[in-house]
Amino acid sequence: MSTDMKLFLDNLKKDRSTCTQASLDKLNTLLEKRFNAGEEDYSIVTIGKLSASSGGVGIDSFRNKAGNHYKLLLKEWATLADTTTKKPPKRYSRKNEVSSDMELLKRLDDPAMRAVFGQIIAEKKKLKAENHILKQQTEVIVDMRPNQVFSAGQVQQQVEIIPSLTGVLVNSEIEALRDAIDENNLRNRGWIVSRLGSIKDENGRSLFKSGFVSAIQKILAEI
Repeated sequence: MSTDMKLFLDNLKKDRSTCTQASLDKLNTLLEKRFNAGEEDYSIVTIGKLSASSGGVGIDSFRNKAGNHYKLLLKEWATLADTTTKKPPKRYSRKNEVSSDMELLKRLDDPAMRAVFGQIIAEKKKLKAENHILKQQTEVIVDMRPNQVFSAGQVQQQVEIIPSLTGVLVNSEIEALRDAIDENNLRNRGWIVSRLGSIKDENGRSLFKSGFVSAIQKILAEI
């Protein structure tokens, strides 16, 4: 350790508690080893983790106002190593290692291969654009209609046969349905049947929705 760094450390330790002085010495030893090893990462996160793992101060100690002396020591070593306390950028990036599509295309000598590869690149760009559009949409409607167009003569009409209601209802149930829409019974109760088949009371309030009477009439007609 240089004389200047030793003097800087002594000034930081001045008037500090025994525990703080010991922590500064421990941190200084760690930073000196990294400096001698040629390390470039002197970020608070990295040094804080390394220090804590060896029983020294952690990341919070560097960030707290009360631990400013630890941060000053870290900055001094970072300056000596010609760097900062920020995380250094990665030297190698996978993105930089992979050549672009056009660069790969230029490397192909065979015209036929270039044509095929060019189509693949175009298709990839198209799919990426469609994927981007789909991500922006909150609702996706998938058209499941067949691509083949049929003429009117080719389409065969399908007839759906509805099973008979005969035997489904017993006599008492049939009578109950007839009684429900019997005009005399409705009149005795003060109820009326509207034009749309709903039943209303004497005050005009709807008791059964529109289509109630006509629905029962259709059922009775099938029995």
